Amino acid sequence: MLRSQNYQTPSGSLAQSSDRKVLGYITASLVVLPFLIWYIDGSVKGFILSVQSEWGLRVATAITAMGYGLADAAIAGMLLVIGLKAGRPREALAGRLGLFAVVVSSLSGQLFKHLFCRARPLTEKSGQFFSEFPCLGKGAGFISFPSGHAVTAFALAFVLARAYPRYMLLFYGLAGLVALSRVYLAKHFPSDVVAGAAVGILAGWIVCRFAAFSPVHGHT
Repeated sequence: MLRSQNYQTPSGSLAQSSDRKVLGYITASLVVLPFLIWYIDGSVKGFILSVQSEWGLRVATAITAMGYGLADAAIAGMLLVIGLKAGRPREALAGRLGLFAVVVSSLSGQLFKHLFCRARPLTEKSGQFFSEFPCLGKGAGFISFPSGHAVTAFALAFVLARAYPRYMLLFYGLAGLVALSRVYLAKHFPSDVVAGAAVGILAGWIVCRFAAFSPVHGHT
């Protein structure tokens, strides 16, 4: 619960005590990524293809919809509108920064996708990096790394977790389900979604850390 405040903090209520955790996660992701790419991705792909079912694909498709950039932007936008209309500063702030985080993370994710040009799991050059470099205009089959769904889902989850720390596990849990759904659908490798989560969290942190905030008043 946020209490009324008579001062303005440099980074607001959404960027407190997170610097070390974020940088620690990013560092851990960079360390583990080579191991995932070399030893885990191929094995997981084979396992997933062996356990996929019609029911599972339907569930994963429904879950993965939560990670579309437009869906995440819509969630943040609705939160912003609710906050402005109802006079709830916390919701307005979370919605505004959530929208910024989704946009920043999505653009960053697209930049990395077209830089690394990794072939998706079910393509002929499955898992290869720089497979069609430059891959701009070569189709969605060569932009696997990082997972765009994971990028935007974790960016929004980061902002919401800062705004509503009581529900942190819920927000990150939903983002995690989105990431897992991408692997189950054989659209991405485990390393793709780990990298996507790292990019998304970093984007969310940057938005919350360096944006100019207004004082937050009222209760949730």
